[in-house]
Amino acid sequence: MGSEQPARPTGSRANGKVAFADESARVLLSGSVDQLCRPDEPTWRQVKHNTSRTVYCGHVGGQEIYLKHFHSRSIVHRGLRHLGSSDAMRELRFAKYLSSRGVPTAPALAAFCADGVEWLATQGVAPAQRVDAWHEQQLRRGRQGRRLICQATIALARLIGHMHAAGVVHRDLHCGNILVRAGDDPERPVELVLMDLHRAYRRGDLSRRAMSANLAQLYHDRHHLTTRTERLRFLTHYLRASGASGTLHGWHVLVERFAQMHTRRQHSQRDRRVLKHNRYFAKLSMPGGWRAYVVLGSKRRMAGSRAAEHSFRAADWLEALGRPESLLEGGEGEVVKDSRSSLVVRRRLKVGPHSLDVYVKRRRRKHTWKVVPDCFRPARAIRAFALGHALLTRRIATALPLAALERRSGPVLLDSILITEAVEAPQLNEFMERWLGVPPKGDTRLSAAEQHQLARDVLWQLGRLVQRLHDSRFAHRDLKATNMLVRWQVGASPEIVLVDLDGLTRRRVLTARRRFQGLMRLNVSLLKCPVVNRAGRLRMLMGYLRRPGGGAVHFKPYWRTLEDWSARKLRQQIRSRRRRQKAVRRPGP
Repeated sequence: MGSEQPARPTGSRANGKVAFADESARVLLSGSVDQLCRPDEPTWRQVKHNTSRTVYCGHVGGQEIYLKHFHSRSIVHRGLRHLGSSDAMRELRFAKYLSSRGVPTAPALAAFCADGVEWLATQGVAPAQRVDAWHEQQLRRGRQGRRLICQATIALARLIGHMHAAGVVHRDLHCGNILVRAGDDPERPVELVLMDLHRAYRRGDLSRRAMSANLAQLYHDRHHLTTRTERLRFLTHYLRASGASGTLHGWHVLVERFAQMHTRRQHSQRDRRVLKHNRYFAKLSMPGGWRAYVVLGSKRRMAGSRAAEHSFRAADWLEALGRPESLLEGGEGEVVKDSRSSLVVRRRLKVGPHSLDVYVKRRRRKHTWKVVPDCFRPARAIRAFALGHALLTRRIATALPLAALERRSGPVLLDSILITEAVEAPQLNEFMERWLGVPPKGDTRLSAAEQHQLARDVLWQLGRLVQRLHDSRFAHRDLKATNMLVRWQVGASPEIVLVDLDGLTRRRVLTARRRFQGLMRLNVSLLKCPVVNRAGRLRMLMGYLRRPGGGAVHFKPYWRTLEDWSARKLRQQIRSRRRRQKAVRRPGP
């Protein structure tokens, strides 16, 4: 919001510019317009805030009211307000229109846009919760939750189908903008309510392209939490409700294609904000020529991250990073690695009121000639910080990067430091030795059947991790078991966490040769783990090759190529090790 607040309209002057949904809304709110224009009073509780909107909750006449204030300062929005078009009035019109066409929406009561103030008042929908939170809650309940999800899938398909049949497209269609009314009883029908209609538009006859592109937003939002069968079930009921022509297979292919395009746009947009100042990240300038990029908040809580639950302030980071060199000095930390290429220290870092277990990594330049290319590219710490958040955006588990620092003298890179959250989990090879050995060395005794199932799950998840990495066009030149951690609790699914992102690069085109190089390095590292046999490594390859709806996989050519490349890599490693040993034994002059 701007530094100067617009004048608040008051009294009958403001009351005359309010658009009420109906006469009952006029009776309820006509005496409270001044209060609605001033939601900063203690009677209103702030629910949500961003740069364009703030949502408040309060009570008027004994009814729960949600008040949305629009305050975007962009040139487009200010121009539209000047022309008499506003998001509040648009949402009021669409809420009334869709309700008249049988599409459940949050009951809109009134809208106002005058003298720089713009708001929309809606009646509270209770008891209800957002579909995205409800969906994850039901997944944790198991089979009973799945039955409720099946009902909600059909209800959601009918809701979107009826909306498109009415000629309306919701340009911000995701499960956070849909409320669900449902209890624990599977026999009770699930009710859905559509929200946030200020970005909707209406056409007389929607094209198949427009409807598919709109459904792609919903597919992107739920793709990681739904199966192909559930998405086909949704599409089947959607086609019946919308009356659209065409075959199920044709619509599925079209929507999936638009969903991939939408996902790439969303990921690119989120990647660009990592090194900028916004609500999730901050760019800091510190004494001594240091520059830092830090995390203020995170939308992804993966790998059991505790730091992702906290919110940080830029001032707290400035205090915590006041002397970056001290993070690697003194007796507070434990030196994990000290080599020619890097120094890694594990320590406790206090950021404001929060205390975090972190790894602090300082890169060391092994070759002097690299000072020249380092003048024209970001430091490795900055690249690892950006790539780590790019992986989290794509739901690939990695240690949360908290801060990246670099110090330069002009264009010359002098020093760089990366701070990541510590993940409490063993390396992949250690995990396999502990839980899959005979007898297992873990805290809980596992039967032979449980060990077999755990091995299948871990190696399958390993193949799926590499598949998602390559599908996102990331290549890792150091893909091995020691750079992967396994988080697992008895009775839960294992989670593979990728660490040490120095070897990670982003490619415009990821060739088949580069894909197999990554698989080959991982296969060679598994050869050094005695408890992983040939069938286990084949399981990893099948996890990489298998795709939902892809049919049978002819894996033998891939397996032969992988074995040949792995044998060649092993011979190369043996020759290299012998040369190093021979150089060490060679007497000096």
